[in-house]
Amino acid sequence: MPVPSLGFIAGPGLTPAENDLAKKKVQGWNRARKLKAFALGAERVGESLRRFPKPMWGFTPGRAKWRIGEVLWHLADQEANLYVRLRRAAAEPGSPVSPYDQDKWSSRLSYAKADFDQAWALLRLLRKANTDLLKRLPAPAWKAKVKHPEGGMLSIEYLVGQNIWHIEHHIGQMAKRYREWKEKGK
Repeated sequence: MPVPSLGFIAGPGLTPAENDLAKKKVQGWNRARKLKAFALGAERVGESLRRFPKPMWGFTPGRAKWRIGEVLWHLADQEANLYVRLRRAAAEPGSPVSPYDQDKWSSRLSYAKADFDQAWALLRLLRKANTDLLKRLPAPAWKAKVKHPEGGMLSIEYLVGQNIWHIEHHIGQMAKRYREWKEKGK
């Protein structure tokens, strides 16, 4: 059984237009709705993880397909990058931030061999810290921006919306892994 939707579709297998529509929908939410959905991100991942037997967190149907544990490390690293970006935007508006190559991070940091429970704990801690920061910021601060070399000027409000969609996308990816695992008769 999938985790109930936040009101948009996300996950692998969607067309670029469907992904763009979901991202635009989230970006159109008001600050309170975004903050509430953002704060629920780690909890929603946890609801999903409870549906998947822990031994299958290491399952992959193929070489280029991330295991659930690798998705957890990706989400933790994304949250760590977001931690820096949000703080940079709030404290030093206009400052540059670095991009990162998720596939290089996955392979060179050996996500598949790393402790998946550690990634899950890190994701929860960082999402809590990011949520607490967002709650402390006055509404005008949500317009503060950082300069991303690929994405241009990104506001806190935009980053929050993108990361709401991002977690939902990966919840869908984890559910897909589970279906594939079940189809393999594991």
